[in-house]
Amino acid sequence: MDKPLDLLITNGLVVADGKITRADIGIRGEKIAAMDSRLTLDASRTINASGKYIFPGLIDAHVHPIYLDDKYDTSVSAAFGGVTTLIHYAYVKPGESLIAKLHSFRDDGLQNSLLDFGMHAGLFDVEHQIADVPAAFPLGVTSFKVFMTYAKLKWMTDDYWMAALMDVVAQERGLVNVHCENGVVTDYLEDKFNRAGLDAKKMFTAMRPALLEAEATNRAISIAHVMGCAVYIVHNSAAENLEPLRRAKHNGWRVVGETCPQYLTLTDETTQRLAAQAKIGPPLRDTRDNDAMWQGLREGILTTIGSDHAPKAKKIDDNFFDAAYGAPQIETMLPMCYHEGVNGGRITLPLLIAALSETPAKTFGLYPRKGALQVGSDADLVIFDPTKTWTISNANQHSKAGFTLYEGRTVTGAVELTMQRGRILVENGALRAKRGSAQFLKTDTAHFYAL
Repeated sequence: MDKPLDLLITNGLVVADGKITRADIGIRGEKIAAMDSRLTLDASRTINASGKYIFPGLIDAHVHPIYLDDKYDTSVSAAFGGVTTLIHYAYVKPGESLIAKLHSFRDDGLQNSLLDFGMHAGLFDVEHQIADVPAAFPLGVTSFKVFMTYAKLKWMTDDYWMAALMDVVAQERGLVNVHCENGVVTDYLEDKFNRAGLDAKKMFTAMRPALLEAEATNRAISIAHVMGCAVYIVHNSAAENLEPLRRAKHNGWRVVGETCPQYLTLTDETTQRLAAQAKIGPPLRDTRDNDAMWQGLREGILTTIGSDHAPKAKKIDDNFFDAAYGAPQIETMLPMCYHEGVNGGRITLPLLIAALSETPAKTFGLYPRKGALQVGSDADLVIFDPTKTWTISNANQHSKAGFTLYEGRTVTGAVELTMQRGRILVENGALRAKRGSAQFLKTDTAHFYAL
């Protein structure tokens, strides 16, 4: 006779595998041990989830735990937002060793994170770092980011070295993540507007126009296809981006399109109101672009949502031109996407959860251990109350940013419980987990090359 379950969750509406079903979930140890429409097994604790949704834990594949929020702070904020797995960007700056940085980033996460995590390597000097790229794969790091923008900041990778990186990564069956904006032309526009004495805040979207994001997206996809490399286009913000992404999908190319909650729910009006705090790249655009991002998700042109959580010390009255790019996003990602997307009739709930959990898990080779509610999967899940109405405020957020771009926004739908590997992380607004309980997850992108 099986020993009793550690936890039995009854009467919940399970959202997974593209559908919503009423089911009970039994958890023993770190795994889902049983799932059925009605379980009568003994359990040490039973939670009645009647009227609540049960989601697989969210997987945020776009996280920067290197600013005001470190590995611990990021994981706390994530857990309160229903995120149970993170894929961190480990930035390797010029003069730094790729492999040494991956080891230190992993060790820091194991010591301090509440949540299981994988890593992308962010390369800032491909010419001098490319030789070490193959050695990252045995460590379980199979995705590598480059910027096509920020030329003045010396962050930009030119087409020559992006092609070289894609060539090497394709041979190892990996993935290249690309920030797509035309860096040289956007820098020219910035210089032009500054010489004319124009307000940097008012001209921000004109400095980084949608068409130059789409141009870079097309270029990245084209170079990746020529090199035979799978490519992940991060944080799509512009309606014009859907054209090259749609063509690539139609052609069956190895391309994944990601968007972020800020590009689904915020516009340049937020930038004008919150100034430096809302300075992010690509910029917040307009409602037409918001609508296009939802359309992209409905069509399957965009298939993942990541937060791009990058909290930095900024105040509204800071000099806009000098202010850093980035804002806190991870804790508000699920409630904002649920409220604006599902409550707003823009997307179905199963499709939203696929973009937030299942598809990122599949993209990075973590499924069905992560991103699934199945017998044998890790007991990573979220109990979500679709009826709770509350107002987002910095006072109820857990990032150290000191602000949220959603201050004063009232939403319906709230995380009630977050669990990872059978451990309750957050319940009814209280943190119940401690740092250092994370596991490092090796990613696997070889499936892109199976065709």
